[in-house]
Amino acid sequence: MELFTLFDIIPVRMADILDILLVSILAYYVFYLFRGTRAVQMLFGGAILLIIWFIAKWWELHTLTWLLSNLATLGIIAVVILFQPEIRSALTRIGQMISRLNLRSLFFHAKALDQITEALSSAVQDLAKNRYGALIVLEKRVGLKNYADTGEYLHAKISSRLLRSLFFPNSALHDGAVIVNYEEIVAAGCILPMPTSSDTESGYGMRHRAAKALAAECDAMVIVVSEETGIISIAYRNSLRRRLSIKELEEEIKRHWQDLFEDDLNLKFTKKLMRKES
Repeated sequence: MELFTLFDIIPVRMADILDILLVSILAYYVFYLFRGTRAVQMLFGGAILLIIWFIAKWWELHTLTWLLSNLATLGIIAVVILFQPEIRSALTRIGQMISRLNLRSLFFHAKALDQITEALSSAVQDLAKNRYGALIVLEKRVGLKNYADTGEYLHAKISSRLLRSLFFPNSALHDGAVIVNYEEIVAAGCILPMPTSSDTESGYGMRHRAAKALAAECDAMVIVVSEETGIISIAYRNSLRRRLSIKELEEEIKRHWQDLFEDDLNLKFTKKLMRKES
């Protein structure tokens, strides 16, 4: 059914509007899933090659058009090979997003995640207010045992008071990083990787540079509190966001750990069903 005619030439139907809307949503979520990864830069590189192909086609540059067209035939294979880790991660996250529609996980995991988020954000807020430098690593799926080994193992409950005391200036462990997973404070006083010469950007202190270096090599998110300014920053993948509010920090913590809580809940639920069946 035709709704109207665009520019008195193109007939527009309801299906066309729905088609554009769905493609826009799909494009948004593709960029959302790949943000903060190397795939973003590679996608931009592919877009530039596509623009060059259109220009070559328009100007009838036959050799360049032939070369780019032949490269395009290998594009699907190249995308699968180059983006293999990102595609696997994206498909996993899509499955996790669908699982979030599960009302059981919506109601049962939220309370524990909220409590941990509150403990972390409260500690960070107090550290920033008093301008106590801090480096808190939120471990995800990639283990950080090699860095935890450089500090002191605690295996302690996530507590706002404990986190504040660890970064108190007179504490023996305040200069190192604290590694936290979604269940406990793993270790304190940990030494993070030193940034390479290319990472030594002006305006960043050693905490920010170490946080960025660690985040670039794993899937952890690193919270940084500046000792000089009290500004809160987070490093994730290859990005460093500065001047976060406490509200923004809470949202990032929940986004970072939400799928782990849901996976843990689903595992416990499956084990419970298996015990009942046996």
